[in-house]
Amino acid sequence: MRPAALALILLTSSLCGQTGIEENSRLFIAPMTSNLNEFIAAEAVKQKLPVTIVLEEKDADYILSGFSQRTEVKWYDVISGSVVGGKDRLEATAKLVRVKDKTFVWAGESGDRSLIFGAFKRGGQRKLAERIVRQMKLDLFQADSPKK
Repeated sequence: MRPAALALILLTSSLCGQTGIEENSRLFIAPMTSNLNEFIAAEAVKQKLPVTIVLEEKDADYILSGFSQRTEVKWYDVISGSVVGGKDRLEATAKLVRVKDKTFVWAGESGDRSLIFGAFKRGGQRKLAERIVRQMKLDLFQADSPKK
């Protein structure tokens, strides 16, 4: 991911993510590259995200959209990756928009590798979705509790 895009996403997330959204809001998860939307929907149910996921955009209070991309892995990333986890092989971004006033509410990003023992832990779209939903839950629904 380009540093400027990552900085913008992190800045927007820190500015917008503090407001939260109402529990039991209706959320539509837009189609995303590599079916990331399906993994996010499954993870939202698994982590008990306090929203109702709807299947049609017209029924939604909020729309979550985003994309994932495969990053280029060089031979030296593979060698260093076997020791400390290496760099992400997949990266994803997501943004949440309130439908009624078309307001940008939240943004987040994720990579699929773990820093320690990364070569032995699962990665891929499931890991991206897990991290995005966890970040949403912390930023939007647990604003008063300390972040880990």
